[in-house]
Amino acid sequence: VGDPSVSGVVHLSGEWIAAATSGSDPASDAAQAIARRHVDWLTGIPGTPAAVPGGDARSYVIGLGEMYVADPRFGANYATAEGDTHGAEFVRDALRIYAERHL
Repeated sequence: VGDPSVSGVVHLSGEWIAAATSGSDPASDAAQAIARRHVDWLTGIPGTPAAVPGGDARSYVIGLGEMYVADPRFGANYATAEGDTHGAEFVRDALRIYAERHL
């Protein structure tokens, strides 16, 4: 049995890449459903602001999205065939929209 946090991010990465390459809009229902699952996954990681009751989940999620674009080590999880930061930008935009609407 693997680490659920690792298997969770691997599954989410595949969903994000598929959505980013499909031409989907980050505000679409499909992208927002992935964003919700991403936030749900983050709330299960002990010690993160998303997991702490009363933590600043909104700023945390928005900040992570920015980091996915700014830091290629994290952005690599969302790399598309287009290369560069297209996938990470899609994730960032969808997470920001989700956070602003729901957190």
